Amino acid sequence: MKSKIKVFLSLILLTSISFLCSAQLAMTLKMSRTHYLQYETIHAKVTIRNNSGHAVVFGDNKRLQGKLLFKIISRQRIPRGKIKDASFPMSGVIIKPGQHKDFIVPISNFYKLRQCGTFRIYAYVEHNMFEDNYMSNETSFEINKGFTIWKQVVGVPEFMLSKKKQQIKNRTYRLAGLLSGRTRSYYLVIENKTRVFGVLYLGDALGEEKITHEVDALSNLHLMIPISPKIFVHLVVDVNGRLEDESVYKRTTTVPALVRNPKTGKIYVIGGSHAKKKRDYR
Repeated sequence: MKSKIKVFLSLILLTSISFLCSAQLAMTLKMSRTHYLQYETIHAKVTIRNNSGHAVVFGDNKRLQGKLLFKIISRQRIPRGKIKDASFPMSGVIIKPGQHKDFIVPISNFYKLRQCGTFRIYAYVEHNMFEDNYMSNETSFEINKGFTIWKQVVGVPEFMLSKKKQQIKNRTYRLAGLLSGRTRSYYLVIENKTRVFGVLYLGDALGEEKITHEVDALSNLHLMIPISPKIFVHLVVDVNGRLEDESVYKRTTTVPALVRNPKTGKIYVIGGSHAKKKRDYR
């Protein structure tokens, strides 16, 4: 019964958009930032506006098949290739006449962007109902290695290993900085000698305030991050880059700080007090 309904709906859609060959799509492309740290996830925002007067449908039927793609070219005019069998999912998307839709695309999941450099990029749509492709504006971005502020090597806890190993496996927590004009951004990188396990964007520098850190008995990294003169975020991240906990503190007569119990390896927050959303921060 469900398959019959799908066929019926597809026939209706095909009939309703039989004149789409003359349709018009307006596209704009914006990058989340202009500078990125090597190996971090790079996001692009694509807005597609339907000026055709007909519904634009992305479906599984051959006549409805369409793709949202990107052209990325290095400064040396070398195109960055797509990752095999990886594409942004568009099936099921319907853009009504006069409507616009936004798509947040993690382009580094679909294109080979591991190398540093400066790149030009534009988005375009291919669709079987159109004779031509529709393109967005062109913009640029840069991928950089950044610089290391501090790093700490820890062992992977035994309970996280699939098999008991005689040799302790290591991870390195690294606080990296990246300059974009006068702005300095901070990142947490979790890596070993052969692999990057995660890159977490922590935010921009705030005056002379510093990000402090401690490691607990389970090799989790605790970070105290100032996001305003009065508000601090406490993050707990494991050796695989997974966020274990997040809490927000505010400065009072004392400043929130991390303290490690040397006997148990447990991390405590002393000073300040818990901040409440909407009242103390947004």
